[in-house]
Amino acid sequence: MSRDTTLSTDYASGALSKDTPEERERLRLLQEWGDPDTRTALEAVGLGPDWRCLEIGAGAGSVARWIADRCPDGFVTAVDIDTRYLGDTERAHLEWRTGDIRALDFAPGTFDLVHSRLTFCHLPEREELLARAVRWLKPGGWLVLGDVMCVPSDFSAHAPIRRFFGALEAGWTAQGSDMTRWATTVPARLARAGLRDIDVLSRINLLGDQGPYGALAAANIRQEGAYLVGAGLLTPAEVDEVTDLCADPGFTDIRSITVYTWGRKPLDPKEGP
Repeated sequence: MSRDTTLSTDYASGALSKDTPEERERLRLLQEWGDPDTRTALEAVGLGPDWRCLEIGAGAGSVARWIADRCPDGFVTAVDIDTRYLGDTERAHLEWRTGDIRALDFAPGTFDLVHSRLTFCHLPEREELLARAVRWLKPGGWLVLGDVMCVPSDFSAHAPIRRFFGALEAGWTAQGSDMTRWATTVPARLARAGLRDIDVLSRINLLGDQGPYGALAAANIRQEGAYLVGAGLLTPAEVDEVTDLCADPGFTDIRSITVYTWGRKPLDPKEGP
C-alpha cells in the first residue's frame, strides 16, 4: 500500500473528527470513562452555588450540565467548536456557544471557575490560552485542566501497538497537539502563572482494560484507524491487528496517564509570586 502520509492539520477533521458516524457513541464512552475523575477534581475546588463558570471544549455536555446543577444561582458558559452532540440543553443558567475558544475573549475577572478536559493538549496556542484563562478568573477563582500524557509508542512491547500509535503520533504532531509532554508541565505552568493551592489527580489508562477506558480505547482505535488508513499511514490489516490484540483477555499495555491539575487565583495580590 502506498503511504503518502497525507495528514490533516485541523483537529476538527483529523483523527477524531466530529463528522464520523461513530462520534456520538465515542463521546458517550468518553463521558462514562472521564466524568468520575473530572467530578472529583471539580469537587476538590468547592463549587459555590452562585459561581460563574466557563467550560472549554464541552463535547456532549455532561460536565457543563453537572456544573450547572451544582451552581443553581450562578451561570455556566459552555464552548465547543461543534455543539451538535449536546443532547439535553434545557437549563436557563447554562449557555451553549458554538465557536473556537481561541477566537473568543472574556473580560478579566469574569469567572469563578474555568474548566477544560482533553482540549488544551490539542491546541497549538495552549500556552497563550492558559494565560488568558488565568486572566478570566476572578480573584479566588479556580482553573481546572485535565489532559493526557500518552506513553511514546516505542515504549510498548507489542509491535502492532508500536506501529499504530507511532503513526498516530505523526497525526497529532501535524495538527499541533502535544500528547506526550504538555499534561505533565501543567502544574508548573499554573504555579508560574501565579496560581496557588495547586493539586493534581492522575490515573493510568490501560489498553486491554475491561471497563470504561477499554471501551473508549476501542472506539478511539476504530475511529483513528480509519483516519490512518485514509491517510496512507497504515493498512486495514495493521489496524485489525491492534483491535484483535486489545480484545485479547491476556493483553494489557499502558497507553496514557490522565493528569487533572487545579489552582486558585490569589485573593490578595501580595499572595502572588
